[in-house]
Amino acid sequence: MRAKRVFLSLHCLFEFYAGITGATFILFLYNKNLDTMETNLIVATSLIITFLMEIPAGALSDFLGYRKTTILSGILLCVTNVLFLIGNSLGIFFLAQIFLGLSCAFESGTLDAWIIKYTSKKECEQIFVKKNKYISTMMIVAGLAGGIVADWMMEGIFLAALAASVLYTVTASVFMQEEEEIRMKERSMKNAADGLKRIISVSVRYCVKDRNIRRIILFNSVLVFCLSPVFVFWSPILHGFERINYTLIALAWIFMRFSMLAGNMLVERICTRSVRAMAAASVVCGVSIIVLAFQNTFLLIFAGILVFEFLLGIIYPLRETALNREIANENRATVLSFHSMVVCIFNYVSMIVMGKLALIFSIRATWILSGVVLCASAAVLFLTEGGKKNVRETFSKRDHDQH
Repeated sequence: MRAKRVFLSLHCLFEFYAGITGATFILFLYNKNLDTMETNLIVATSLIITFLMEIPAGALSDFLGYRKTTILSGILLCVTNVLFLIGNSLGIFFLAQIFLGLSCAFESGTLDAWIIKYTSKKECEQIFVKKNKYISTMMIVAGLAGGIVADWMMEGIFLAALAASVLYTVTASVFMQEEEEIRMKERSMKNAADGLKRIISVSVRYCVKDRNIRRIILFNSVLVFCLSPVFVFWSPILHGFERINYTLIALAWIFMRFSMLAGNMLVERICTRSVRAMAAASVVCGVSIIVLAFQNTFLLIFAGILVFEFLLGIIYPLRETALNREIANENRATVLSFHSMVVCIFNYVSMIVMGKLALIFSIRATWILSGVVLCASAAVLFLTEGGKKNVRETFSKRDHDQH
């Protein structure tokens, strides 16, 4: 029982940073006189660092052990909050995001692997469900707290996050059980690099053989590219209206979370979960982004953002279903890893391109462009879906025979 409580507490404490900064982080950077390009580059830094360090961090954690790796992730998160708390320059913020990316890379999967070791399979299933509920609740509470604290002092969000990260580190060092001395020595940094090469080579061969997989991965990448400007720029747009403080921005962020949850609930009741359903929802989402760009009142923009989040709540589960349905079991983990890598690259490119376009033209111009591109790509996917021969069984059998 103690392991379960520690597991849930650590997850909530680590995700507290994302919760309390979720609604106001972009506004914090704008308050430091950074432009849209600089802001997007800073946001993208942690994403690309996490992407680059995911596999090396996993290999290193096998040598350090789960407890030490968790403590290390906590220390890195503490450094992140200190840098944001005292920093006032572009270089310091970039450094803070690098530490954040490293922290997320070391935390990723470590706690899950630890709790699996100390609980049964049935207990794990139950505790993972609890984890999602606890984190969702914590994110809502922390998001509201972030807005209230920011109205008092903008840097206060990082002071509160620092307290949570210190508690995270102390909890891990005191309450996490020590692992056995036996380590997975066979997994070294070289093996991790070889694993990355294998992911790329096998996935490329698989995607070349299977046109459906290739189309879905490409569309998901374009989807992320188009959604990025709305994710980054919604808070500056809303905060630009008169008498809109950080608490109201936090409340808007909470309503956005509930709106996406409503979309998830609708998908659960939908019988058809096809690629065409995902494409149709994406076309509507693209139209909503274009309409959003032409609204000039707070209520209309806020309502448009809620519609956007509701549609994302529909699209995300359909996207996961569409991809997993096309992948053979023998190649699932490899292709999903490759999919995550490609999507991360597109997200990073979007941050740079859209940040520059927002600087040259306007934020609303990036929304219009994103909406048009999303509508076009989703329409193509919808019209070309159906009648394609799926070769996954043939390729899977051949790959299995070669193995």
